Amino acid sequence: MQHLTGLVVFTDLDGTLLDHDDYSWEAARPALTRLRENDIPVLAISSKTLAELHALNARHHLFAGLIGENGGAIEINGDMRQLGPQTATIDAARDEIAKTVSVPVAGFRTSTAAEIAKATGLPLADAALAGQRNCSDPLIWQPPRADIDQAGNIAREFGLKLVKGGRFYTLCGETDKGSAMQTALMMLQETGKLPQSRAAITTIALGDSPNDAGMLAHADIAVQIPVKHGPVPQLDLGGKTARLAPKPGPAGWNIMINSILDDLSQTPTSITKAR
Repeated sequence: MQHLTGLVVFTDLDGTLLDHDDYSWEAARPALTRLRENDIPVLAISSKTLAELHALNARHHLFAGLIGENGGAIEINGDMRQLGPQTATIDAARDEIAKTVSVPVAGFRTSTAAEIAKATGLPLADAALAGQRNCSDPLIWQPPRADIDQAGNIAREFGLKLVKGGRFYTLCGETDKGSAMQTALMMLQETGKLPQSRAAITTIALGDSPNDAGMLAHADIAVQIPVKHGPVPQLDLGGKTARLAPKPGPAGWNIMINSILDDLSQTPTSITKAR
């Protein structure tokens, strides 16, 4: 398939490539196999830690690169770059939020593996990896609207932001998945996995929640995966339109990747890049 040269896929994990309930990616296996057979790199871009992503990749060998903590840390071919804030800043902001809001707040960084496992449904070993955070902190929290607004204001006082993901509000830096994607592209070009000309690269991005909006807005081809439980969120993509998958999770991921590859193989000029 000569028209697939220069393709790269960036994918969110929870609720996108991984099922919201059981974290399985099995329904996406056909599309993942097709990508591998065509030597198209797939990069995980997630709120998960690099420790979690390493463990996932060690088991399944799915990804050519890892982008963790909502774009705060990137590792490709052994080259690790941290773009996010220092842990001391994250901890100070979380502690101030906990003192100010009306309901209890706990962060992954200060919770036990058992507490994280209870909040996420992860196995205990995986929950321990989720607590190994460098530059962000998901909050275990059931906040009213007023608390969310107040926490967001406090985050900004520390030069941080509060981002709503598929499950948690996460305290993180100004880095996001969109800016991390651009850095990752340059890193892939440095390794020779992608053409040196950006014009020769086509990026595909798949995500399901507001913290994926920056990534989808920067992608040449954007795919929104519907959430499994609840209404499909409206994402602000700066005027760009994403394709909506017909099913949630890995089943929708599989359908959309295969559809896009079919389009690019057969009529590549029909795909319009959004720069």
